[in-house]
Amino acid sequence: MLPREKFSIKGLDALSDVELIEVLVGSGIKGSDFHKISRNILKALKRDLENESNISLQTLSNIRGVGTVLAMRILSGIELGRRVYGVFNSEAIRITNASQAYEFLKDMGNLKRERVDIVCLNSRFEYILRETVAVGSVNRANILPRDILQPAISSNSSFVLLAHNHPSGDSTPSQEDVILTERIKESLDLVGLQLLDHIVIGKKDFRSVPL
Repeated sequence: MLPREKFSIKGLDALSDVELIEVLVGSGIKGSDFHKISRNILKALKRDLENESNISLQTLSNIRGVGTVLAMRILSGIELGRRVYGVFNSEAIRITNASQAYEFLKDMGNLKRERVDIVCLNSRFEYILRETVAVGSVNRANILPRDILQPAISSNSSFVLLAHNHPSGDSTPSQEDVILTERIKESLDLVGLQLLDHIVIGKKDFRSVPL
């Protein structure tokens, strides 16, 4: 299913990070399809954010298949997000407990489909990265440990927060949530990373899954 079709049928919340960019890209060029172009754009954006450098028009427009107009469109969307939602804050965001995690992630309480997000933190508990790693049906999101490990390792994290929403509005962790948490924790332990918390977000509250 193409991202625009998926958007139309399932809604914006169902799109992954790269699919959001694919909607903007629309089509590719000879020798480089829009999937590849979109992945390269996302890599460039994340690299500049991780290096705390400004995302430049030149950087994006130099990517094969992007050009000046598409680069301007993407940067305009980022700037709109910054102005409206305060996505980019010059002060470091620190998350050390479940309550702070909920304040950062409580927008997930309004989602109509189950989604799994991770937040990667450095050794000072400072925010590095937030990424959607799975989108499920109304009551289920399937996720594998590698979905967590890849972004956590590539972003050089020390701590990982896991969060998902219950579209029913009830934040009570299920037995499946407990089993998933155990699997993720064991996988992170093997590579020297710590699962700080796993929170379940309901309509108006949250609960931590027992670690």
